[in-house]
Amino acid sequence: MTEADPDVLVVTGADGPVLCDYINDRSRVCVIRGPLGSGKTDASCQRVFTQMCEMPVQASDKKARKSRWFAVRNTYPDLTGTTIKDWLALFGDVGKMNMGNPPTWSCDFALEDDTLVQAELVFLALDRPDDVRKLRGAQATGFWLNEMKELDKANVDMADLRHGRYPGKGSTVELYWHGMIGDTNSPDDSHWLYKLAEETKPEGWRFLTQPGGVKKGADGKWVANPKAENLNNLPGGSEYYLRGCQGKSDDWIKVNLGNEYGHVSDGKPVYAGQWSDEIHISKYPLAAIKGRPLLVGFDWGLTPACIVGQLMPSGQLRLLREIIADRAGVRPFIKQVVIPFLKAEFPGHKIKSIEGWGDPSGVAQDNSEDSAFSIAIDLGLEQLDPAPTNDPDIRQDAVRYFLTERLDNGQPAMLVDPRMTTVIRGFRGGYRFRRLQVSGEARFTERPEKNSYSHPHDAVQYLCVGVRNQAPPAPTDDRPGTSGHIPMSSTAGY
Repeated sequence: MTEADPDVLVVTGADGPVLCDYINDRSRVCVIRGPLGSGKTDASCQRVFTQMCEMPVQASDKKARKSRWFAVRNTYPDLTGTTIKDWLALFGDVGKMNMGNPPTWSCDFALEDDTLVQAELVFLALDRPDDVRKLRGAQATGFWLNEMKELDKANVDMADLRHGRYPGKGSTVELYWHGMIGDTNSPDDSHWLYKLAEETKPEGWRFLTQPGGVKKGADGKWVANPKAENLNNLPGGSEYYLRGCQGKSDDWIKVNLGNEYGHVSDGKPVYAGQWSDEIHISKYPLAAIKGRPLLVGFDWGLTPACIVGQLMPSGQLRLLREIIADRAGVRPFIKQVVIPFLKAEFPGHKIKSIEGWGDPSGVAQDNSEDSAFSIAIDLGLEQLDPAPTNDPDIRQDAVRYFLTERLDNGQPAMLVDPRMTTVIRGFRGGYRFRRLQVSGEARFTERPEKNSYSHPHDAVQYLCVGVRNQAPPAPTDDRPGTSGHIPMSSTAGY
């Protein structure tokens, strides 16, 4: 019941299974990532209020359910213009708002069991030095980190040490939840939040991902995603997202409406408009299929890379693992890194039966008067050949073929293991054409920028161009009468 009207009952809900999961979750830290308009902020508001009502009664006062929350935003204008307004739109009538320093909402109302919810929500912006100091001294039950990707990691770390301190030692709060919740749009794939969610995965943290409002269709164009959440609360439903695509760049749509991680840079992604996290990243780690040859692609040099894949009977090229080294010669890279890795990860495949292609420049002799290919063959990779071309345009087109082609069963012609983090970041935009510093319309280099993503992506290209150029293999036992050959109708000049 509200303070303004004791006969008013506040009822809220969430439009979507991920939103419901987020509201009901009680992990120590839970973060929901979703597109614009997906209902994340309202869900955070609902969760905070629900947990206020769930607090256990105090040992000293059998009727009081006490808690103190902090709602944190990166700037004061964002805090007052969005976070506070969103909260008051849902629960303004339930308590009282004091726009002091800091702004604080408080409530004292009775539940049906005659217990009293005595809670406060303190709003903090972390763009002012005094607000950061207030965070250091916070005595909180929980933190709500609104638009979490905009926050500094150091402040999030500090908040994680300040919850569980209210109502205080000896209270029954120790028997109940305390922690942090956060809502955010997709960050850049070099962002600290990405690294926590996809790499570190700290104990006690849970990361929830909503479906995008749009997704890539079979023709590579953005279409409405029927699994999108909160559509019933958006003007026009799914049309809200389709209208939002108009006049926007592909990268902007991917991050803000498609809810995919994006790479922030001044460059132009080599595979802009062709790569999609949702389509091309496998939902689970990929295992090598017995009876199918392992395929490898090599890029030589002081930062060598090897990509391991398999061609399925359906024609799908699966990229299974990436092997990357820094400042290693060909012989130590293959002998000390690649061969041990292949033996450990793919014990059912003999090294001498592995097929593959490498940078054709590797036919030249190095300082030891051995070529990269002769070294590889000497070490056991007997079926490694120079790629049929070193033309970068043809190599990139081979990759584009696999990214854009759809098989008869509707599956993509390329599927990437989620453990291939460097290759995936490259597809997202790390592998890019560098922007030229000229006035007027944006212009970019003709060749991709040399960086940490270019070497593994060169290896991907050698693998793809080799697969497209190979002769049809003999039928396999697992699917008699079929082959893994990819049509060569558009590969003239290979």
